[in-house]
Amino acid sequence: MDRRTFTGTLAAVTAGLAATARLDELEPGTLPARRLGATDMLVPILGLGGFHMGQAGSAPQARELVAAALDEGIRFFDTAESYQSGTSERWLGAALKDRRSDVLLMSKTFAFPERTADSARRHLEGTLSRLGTDHLDLWQLHSVRSVADVDRAFGAGGAMEYILDAKARGLARYVGVTGHADPDANLRAIAHCDRGMRFDAMQMPINPVDWHQRSFTQRVLPELVTRNIGVIAMKTSADGALVRGGLCTEAECLRYVWSLPVAVAVVGMERPDLVLENARTARAFQPLTATELDALRARLAPKAQLQLEWYKGG
Repeated sequence: MDRRTFTGTLAAVTAGLAATARLDELEPGTLPARRLGATDMLVPILGLGGFHMGQAGSAPQARELVAAALDEGIRFFDTAESYQSGTSERWLGAALKDRRSDVLLMSKTFAFPERTADSARRHLEGTLSRLGTDHLDLWQLHSVRSVADVDRAFGAGGAMEYILDAKARGLARYVGVTGHADPDANLRAIAHCDRGMRFDAMQMPINPVDWHQRSFTQRVLPELVTRNIGVIAMKTSADGALVRGGLCTEAECLRYVWSLPVAVAVVGMERPDLVLENARTARAFQPLTATELDALRARLAPKAQLQLEWYKGG
């Protein structure tokens, strides 16, 4: 899809997002929600990031954080077997012990560097045990890094072979791919998807400065929209760099992301007060116009440098 076509598609999608419920139309403890691609999952637009939850400090503090998220209407919970060597999954599983049926639970398999089916199988067994569940709502191949890395994972005996088998056996309702290093890796995964190894979602960096450097928004997002693959945004403030540097507020970053064809923004929030602040932003969300999107990107253009997005190319 060329840039002109993408701009037209984006304008139409942004106009459609204007139907998102306003603050005064939402019940307490609920958030605006969108469908994740072609799945039957209706996902609140704000999700809790599992890496930062694993930095909450202790299991009781993690429970407090998850309780705050549930109270605010967050139902999409992100984690991975590699986060804090499984601690994130253990803490999240304990915090959701009596609420599993109320939430959408996502985890990931790093399976690196070998990216084999056997390593993915072992990871899933550990993940389900730590989370205390018999299935995941979404299980993803974690952090693809290069074209060669993707080809290993999608090749014969690769991790994606087992991930798709797990979906067929009901261990995961849906499956996906994540990557934040190189748009070419994500595009290679989409090429494999087109050849029959179909996945349902992709998680990648989307933020105002991404537009200007190794851009997932410009290069990968249009391909996902065309195929109706669900889009999960991460690094929405460039891992906090845009906020720490005074380049954007957290609310500006989230409003930018939600004004694009993104189902859910997975945001790192280590404390309940951050959950409350971001949930307020979600409930008050109104899409940026095309002019406002361009203005925000233009404001960031002189500040663009890859140091702000350290995770790209690494």
